[in-house]
Amino acid sequence: MHTRPADRRSQILRHACTLFARQGYGATTVRQIADAAQLLSGSLYHHFPSKEAMLLDILEEFFAGALHRHRATLAATDDPVVALRGLIRGSLTVIAENPDASIVVVAECRRLAQTERFRWLSERTARTSAMWRSVMEEGVRAGVLRADLRPETTAHLVQSTVWAMAQWYRGNGRYDPDEASGLLVDLFVRGIAKPGAYRSRALGPILGGAGPSRPAVGVDPDGYEAPRIRLARLLPDGADARMRIGYAAGLLFAQQGYTVTTTRQIAELAGVPVGSLAHHIGSKERLLAHMLTGFFQELLAAFDKDAAARPRPIRRVEGLIARTVDALAGHGVASVILLNERATEDVPQSELYRLLGAVEGVWTRALADGMRSGEFRADLDPAFVQRVLRTAISTSSGAYRGLGVHDVAGLYQEIALGGIGAR
Repeated sequence: MHTRPADRRSQILRHACTLFARQGYGATTVRQIADAAQLLSGSLYHHFPSKEAMLLDILEEFFAGALHRHRATLAATDDPVVALRGLIRGSLTVIAENPDASIVVVAECRRLAQTERFRWLSERTARTSAMWRSVMEEGVRAGVLRADLRPETTAHLVQSTVWAMAQWYRGNGRYDPDEASGLLVDLFVRGIAKPGAYRSRALGPILGGAGPSRPAVGVDPDGYEAPRIRLARLLPDGADARMRIGYAAGLLFAQQGYTVTTTRQIAELAGVPVGSLAHHIGSKERLLAHMLTGFFQELLAAFDKDAAARPRPIRRVEGLIARTVDALAGHGVASVILLNERATEDVPQSELYRLLGAVEGVWTRALADGMRSGEFRADLDPAFVQRVLRTAISTSSGAYRGLGVHDVAGLYQEIALGGIGAR
């Protein structure tokens, strides 16, 4: 029995998508895809002219499905909160049904949108973002969502958080897309604090001159300037060779991916000889491990410092948000690695998971303590909430043009504790 060409194409795309999600598009070869599909490389070219053509099909199918669901959601209701829930549920359903494709989109879209053949991604992602923004705008007009947070800001924050959940959310886990979307709407609209336990602040004056510097998924107009120019802007004064290497590596990992970045590229961008780089870090793999473990160790030390000074759960969560935003800003673009929360095989798994587990534990205990004290709502799931909040912060804490680190922390504190619902 012969496999039909259409079926064979689908099989090839499935294997290619799995490899792109697992090891990155740039690091995946046509031979690897052919081997996974049990084909000779030459036979694979009968179905697709190139690896790029496979990726093009994967992305087109993904965005077509997402846009179809979003259009159906908006056509079915005039209630902004119901529409918001539908957009979230549709996104989580796409993630649950296409986990590998979702990871590829989150990991690759911003870089690919800068290439000529994939510039259509900018238009598709802009169209998707406009749907989220229209729901937030209608919510403000209807008086059910806060106007001081600005619809563009809240749309970007919620949309980017939901799509970044592709790195860890699975629909067959504790919550299916319908249940998870209800929890997320409740979290963002109502916040985690009980009414009266948190004094909400008007953020209109802070956000007046600020806005998202990039769409939630897609092109980053500021992130792909000349690497040397961006590195000079990121580096603190007096940075030594080791710090320059770390920032250069983080910038390249974010722009082109860890697997395809070479030590020579890192050395050239950092302005150090390749031999000097080897002296400072040993290898690219050791550098990645150092960046990850260093980030978590510094974050945990900051959490410990705040624990005694902020005994009330609400104040502790404010501190957790502020410290995380500050740590991400201090590590330049290395936050992209934290966002993924997926270590390569080159990083010591036990140490990384121990540190990540410790960070999760601090957040979870603070939320659980707030529920026991009556400061937080009693219906929260601390483990789920902390994962969503950390995803939100690490996804877009550096994405707001015109905001300083302190103001970004204030924005996340307000949304997490007070919510985006009209008060």
